Amino acid sequence: MYESEEVTEIIGAHCSLLVPYKGYTEGTVVGDYGNKIVVRLSNGKEIAEYRDEVIIYD
Repeated sequence: MYESEEVTEIIGAHCSLLVPYKGYTEGTVVGDYGNKIVVRLSNGKEIAEYRDEVIIYD
């Protein structure tokens, strides 16, 4: 999918998409690839989004 995944503190954090994906906005960060992160939505779908398109909660 991407070249190298980074191990960061945001993996496992709850997040919200600024633009809904098929009606879903809530999810969990499951991968960090620098400019893009992988989000597992509440419906189980995993999508890659740019960091500035996601609100990450601490």
